[in-house]
Amino acid sequence: MPRVRRWRTALALTATAALLSGCGFTGGDPGADSLQVAIGIPPRSGWSPASDDALILHRLGVTETLTDVGADGAIRPELAESWSQVSPLEWRFTLADGVRFHSGEPVTAQAAADSINRVLADPAPPRALRGAVDRAEAVDQRTLLVRSTTPDPILPLRLSTANAAVLAPAAVLGDGRVDPAKGIGTGPFRVEAADGAQSVRLVRDDGYRGAAAQLPAADVRFVEDPAARVNGLRSGEFDLIDKVPAGKLAEISGQDGLRVSTVDVPRTTALHLNTARGPFADPQVRRAAALAVDRAGIVDGVLHGHAVPAERYFGPTVPYGSKNPPPAADPDAAERLLAARPADITLGTYPDRPDLPAVAAVVADELTRAGFSVRIVQQPADQLEPRILSGELDAVVYSRSHLVDVPDAGGYLTSDFSCRGGFNLDHYCDPRLDALIGSLGSTGDSARRAEIFRQADDLLAAQTVGVPLFHEQQHMGHRDGVRGVPADPLERELLTEEVSLG
Repeated sequence: MPRVRRWRTALALTATAALLSGCGFTGGDPGADSLQVAIGIPPRSGWSPASDDALILHRLGVTETLTDVGADGAIRPELAESWSQVSPLEWRFTLADGVRFHSGEPVTAQAAADSINRVLADPAPPRALRGAVDRAEAVDQRTLLVRSTTPDPILPLRLSTANAAVLAPAAVLGDGRVDPAKGIGTGPFRVEAADGAQSVRLVRDDGYRGAAAQLPAADVRFVEDPAARVNGLRSGEFDLIDKVPAGKLAEISGQDGLRVSTVDVPRTTALHLNTARGPFADPQVRRAAALAVDRAGIVDGVLHGHAVPAERYFGPTVPYGSKNPPPAADPDAAERLLAARPADITLGTYPDRPDLPAVAAVVADELTRAGFSVRIVQQPADQLEPRILSGELDAVVYSRSHLVDVPDAGGYLTSDFSCRGGFNLDHYCDPRLDALIGSLGSTGDSARRAEIFRQADDLLAAQTVGVPLFHEQQHMGHRDGVRGVPADPLERELLTEEVSLG
């Protein structure tokens, strides 16, 4: 059963051919057939499957999950060949026959159940499963029963999260940690060696049940500094790098032999406004802020055109998103709305994402010209978030993915905009929105869910719950000879069977 490629036909891969000097290998002795890769996010939790480290192994083509998501957003088989709902709280999954882990062990329902229950028992269960999945149990060698805490029409979709990857028993250590070099996964690549948070060595798994990977090997290094990744690509140390900031793209596209691949992603940077107290509790003041900000100008001036100006929170990446341009800024109308209203505000942002401080500075300048008095606070995200969520700040420029945990926007709407939302940056509460979100629990139909998402986004716009600024793009840099770089808006794939090094 070949691995299904997510969303590939849904979105175009944009490649920018470059113009000046070439590159070659300079780092170590990897061998001519080994792809040299640098990625920006290292493992931070000792490869715990309950952490974001699980996504790294999934992106590198090492682990797989029970279900997959296709280009049309529909669930498709991966390690499970079929599934059905057998009661309001129970789903039965039948595993594909004959699949083996890289360790040589057979993939069984017990291994799948243990993998799911292991992350559920973690002190910090992954968001995709937390509070939604109760437990999993093996019925026989190939049959798995998964129980939800409440009726959940998208439970199979939840099990596509990288945290629910089915792991080899041999890779699970006595203390519950995992060793990725002990044949942990079932994907087209296996981990030959792992050096902590520094690097991993991947080799092609010749026993993979699908099409054999074109790459025989890849050496992956974790390089958090984007400038170091870009410099390594330009010098020939790396063949492929991810997460290139917009400000660094010209350095790659200006060099012969290098290329930039770009894909729109379901991530929106917005000016979130505290609707519960302070100046932005007044809808007219929120409207003034929306009129003051030139969204297209921010994309052109700060991001050099490498984003899509936003009209709504959901944009062109998803079928229920708006494809309309944002309204033009009107600072004069904003100034009129502010007449006789207090407009002293504190605006926060964080430098963890390199472009955001510059975006926040432009937003502050535009708000000032419309009549606001703005003080900017800049702190790392982990320090800024408590101040936002406590209501201390009036506004924040923040980037959020609306498909980060599950490829369904219901979780994002609940956490970010419902009355009980745990990451409600706008401190917004409206029974009408909560009723829309609540109706998601009774339908798994993708068209109906899409319509609910669209209605929710329209309601947020009508109430000026924040100001969506732009929909982001993900950029990868690579040598001309690197082929098959995936166009994955969910940012869950990097090394696949199709990637090759010419």
